[in-house]
Amino acid sequence: MSNRKHRDNQEICARKVRELAQSGVNKHCFECSQPGVTYTDITVGSFVCTSCSGMLRGLNPPHRVKSISMTTFSQQEVEFLQNHGNEVGRRTWLCVFDPKADGCPDLKDSQKFKEFLQDKYEKKKWHFSKSKNRRDAEGPWSPGVQAAPPPHGPLTSQGPPHNLPASARPTRPLSQTQLPSWDRAPTASPADMRTDAFTARPSRSQSFRDPSLKGQRSDAGSRS
Repeated sequence: MSNRKHRDNQEICARKVRELAQSGVNKHCFECSQPGVTYTDITVGSFVCTSCSGMLRGLNPPHRVKSISMTTFSQQEVEFLQNHGNEVGRRTWLCVFDPKADGCPDLKDSQKFKEFLQDKYEKKKWHFSKSKNRRDAEGPWSPGVQAAPPPHGPLTSQGPPHNLPASARPTRPLSQTQLPSWDRAPTASPADMRTDAFTARPSRSQSFRDPSLKGQRSDAGSRS
């Protein structure tokens, strides 16, 4: 029973690796960009063609490559490939590579192509650690940690609050000092407040309820 379960797990892992090999940029060899990959580079987590897999074995130290269709993969290896792949490899090992300044490798010259791979992996000539701006080179991801890093380039930040439409901006009442001069309430001095307290005319409801006020109004009418 355990052997059958082990074989089932191996088949699941092999199927996941085949699916990764047919996904996005993994379909092209990470080293020469030729379509059709047959090997995985377990050392860096990339997908390569048959000829490049032999070149990678000749590096110092040699890379560990495995055939996609002829070997088995462990769960840890599958997770490693899921978290890496050719896109993460490009940002890691070719972060500061400039085709115009550095020149593209000559695939027909095996010696020059080997030197290119040595510069790439042994000398880490274009590794992300060589970038002057490490923060932009690494971004919020770390090689080997996240499976889907953001698109290469500077990170975009959210727009400032003043770019929001007027209807979406948060509102709060303004104080008297923030209001325009024509909207401000008139300021009253203590003397004006005392004067208003004695000279203000009582309202109709107040005079109706207060008999003394009603009598005062009657006396005023008889004098007139």
